[in-house]
Amino acid sequence: MDMQLSANSAIKFGILAGMLAMFFDASIGHGLFWLNDPYWTYWITDASLIAMIVSLGSSFMGIGIWQGAVLIAIQALILEFYYDFLAPIGLPQQPYWLSDYDVWITGYPVHFLVYMSGYLLALWIWRRKVHMKRIMAELRPSRVALFALVTALVILLLDGLITQLFLLGENPGLTFFIQRLIVAFIFLFVWFSYVGLDVKGYISGALLLSLVWLTYNMYLGPVGLPDKFPTYPGYHELWFIIFPGALIASMIGLGITKRLMPMEDKVS
Repeated sequence: MDMQLSANSAIKFGILAGMLAMFFDASIGHGLFWLNDPYWTYWITDASLIAMIVSLGSSFMGIGIWQGAVLIAIQALILEFYYDFLAPIGLPQQPYWLSDYDVWITGYPVHFLVYMSGYLLALWIWRRKVHMKRIMAELRPSRVALFALVTALVILLLDGLITQLFLLGENPGLTFFIQRLIVAFIFLFVWFSYVGLDVKGYISGALLLSLVWLTYNMYLGPVGLPDKFPTYPGYHELWFIIFPGALIASMIGLGITKRLMPMEDKVS
């Protein structure tokens, strides 16, 4: 179903699509396919470009699956031209120009797929907001915030036992757990408020929280602090141990709080 947007909705949707597209690019594109970090100018420039193209195009065409495919195809094409002719990646620390193979053979199709994934997730969230707005109007924000905090703590405890203690057999440090609690609370508060916890929201929320944690550890969250020298987990450890462990913990933790806290029926 196609939707027409107002001006303020178009820019909001563009920013949401840009943020989610860059998240999938960071986690899947660079975190699983290319195994590299092109540094901050890439992330900021590309997220801004996606937000610009999507908000501009959505203002004329509305939002929907075919609109997303057209806009993301155009955006990915502009991006490849930009990095082929106008600017290197790796700025400001290790600038280098991409080869034609990196730009056109692997760059364009991978970028299209990860950006389209972000657009589709943004579209799904956007279409649920009317229903969730009615539900949230019946709940005090303090109850939603408390639900998010308790859920984050439960999942964090389970992840510490399942992933860190059982699967890895090591202590990642106090800073690691504090960082994960902060990230989990923000994500869950947003997710409960805009998506909810029906079956689709429950499964996708657990999957995305695990992916958010993995991506944060990949780029921003070393282990070992504050007592040991900080190190970053390797890609094999991230994808084959930390991610599945976090997913199991998230599924169980969300299931526990859904059953035990009375707010659950209204958030679903």
